Amino acid sequence: MNEWAIETPETSSMDEIRTTLRKGQKIKLLVMLALCLVAGIYGGWKYWFQLPEKEAVYVEYMAAVESYADLIARADAAKAAGGTLNPEEIAEYEASEKVLTQYAGDKPQRPSKYDGIITLWVWLIGGLSGVPFFVWPLWKHRGGGWILHADGSARTPKGEEIPAGDIVDIDMTSWRGLINPQASNKSTWQARLILKDGRKVVIDDYPWDGASRIIGRLAHQFHPDTWDESGEPIPAGITAAAESLTQQTAADE
Repeated sequence: MNEWAIETPETSSMDEIRTTLRKGQKIKLLVMLALCLVAGIYGGWKYWFQLPEKEAVYVEYMAAVESYADLIARADAAKAAGGTLNPEEIAEYEASEKVLTQYAGDKPQRPSKYDGIITLWVWLIGGLSGVPFFVWPLWKHRGGGWILHADGSARTPKGEEIPAGDIVDIDMTSWRGLINPQASNKSTWQARLILKDGRKVVIDDYPWDGASRIIGRLAHQFHPDTWDESGEPIPAGITAAAESLTQQTAADE
């Protein structure tokens, strides 16, 4: 089946055409949303739990190092005087020795101040700040994107309502690369509404499922000799349009 084919009246209502985000676009938004959430959660865990824990372990280890060294010195002094450490000192010595033995093969390192800065701004804030950018399109377009109403008026994905009388033409020059084979790959998914105030509004079929039906209907409405009722190209019309474009380009040069 031709991926550019326009649905016929037998398969869809021709009274109104609504587009929805393509499945691939939704998946991309959801994947990016998940990545932002994971980054934010990871940043929060690291900033509020991992880094403070590492700091606490480092402080405990350094305290044990100092205590152990002090108690060794005291033990040597007591031994020289013919005595020994008291019970509290012995308990403190054993506790310090236990900590040093625990980290003998991997001495704790104090987290760098840059660890906290990077974790806060890159992972936590950076991750969570991206969430709205991916939630908003999903929410905004939950009811669809482009709408071509039965009276010929249109609504854009941004919510702009365009009266039927304001749509004076549709530029199909790049659509499918038929009239202009030199069109970029991106623009072959696009057509442009021409409004009476001179503006051109891009209809992009790439993110919108059903946009090709809107493009096809308007193409037939404004260029019936080039596009048939189903929005498919009429060879003779395409040839004439391509020749006209070539002549216009040459004249502009």
